[in-house]
Amino acid sequence: MKSKKFFKSKLSIMKVKIFLATILLAGLISGCYYDVVKPIDPNKPPQNVSYSGDVQPIFSNSCLTTGCHNAGEHLPTLAPEDSYNSLLNGGFINTTLPEQSILYIELHSGGMPPTGALSPSQTQVVLDWIKLGAPNN
Repeated sequence: MKSKKFFKSKLSIMKVKIFLATILLAGLISGCYYDVVKPIDPNKPPQNVSYSGDVQPIFSNSCLTTGCHNAGEHLPTLAPEDSYNSLLNGGFINTTLPEQSILYIELHSGGMPPTGALSPSQTQVVLDWIKLGAPNN
């Protein structure tokens, strides 16, 4: 009689452990998700983009923080006071064929910045700016 009680109590403890493990596993699995990344559509009409308000902040937050494109380092220089002239005079922008601009190719490939690729929306902003003729606005 004593062994039956012992067996039943061990069995119920095991059931509780299995139940708790199942709940824990379900919680871990339901916490996993994948971000949906919208691909860049180079054929869509460009949105209105400001160089100083939209493009330069991307460079300041992603390219200058690594120290790579500060004045005197790698070209183009992307410091706010020099970036526009460095991009246009250095041959990094092709307003005739925006998708063939060196700047866009580097950003779109994910090779730059070295700390991690820009988001698709940031890359789209740069492409849209080039499509608009790369104005200094």
